[in-house]
Amino acid sequence: MLTYITIGTNDFQRSVAFYDAVLNVLGYSRLPAWTESWAMWGDGNNPDEGFSFCICPPFDGHPATAGNGTMFAFKADNAERVRRFHAAGLLAGGENEGAPGTRTAYGPDFYVAYLRDPDGHKLACVCQPYSPEADEYSKE
Repeated sequence: MLTYITIGTNDFQRSVAFYDAVLNVLGYSRLPAWTESWAMWGDGNNPDEGFSFCICPPFDGHPATAGNGTMFAFKADNAERVRRFHAAGLLAGGENEGAPGTRTAYGPDFYVAYLRDPDGHKLACVCQPYSPEADEYSKE
């Protein structure tokens, strides 16, 4: 359905460091970019294939702002990656918006963590289906 998502940043290098940290946990590397003020991560080595997540300063020259009610959710293949995503994000300058764990509002098999990136964009990392029995580090 989607080809890419682009979000704005007010501090490009800080945001590149943040997204390198959290997306590396999920197995994504930075892809070749078109310009020095544009970064993207995705599948493979070709930004024209699959889905890409991109950051850049806003084209209109105004400050980047986070959308109220906007959130980007990244998929993890297990709960440990969700926890590592969250920890890496905090170490890279993100803010906690919800510690890793299940959210009963979404069902017992929905394991998620929430962060804000350094520009205030809300992110989630989700493992579903989640099984506490299969999670050797589960404290639930």
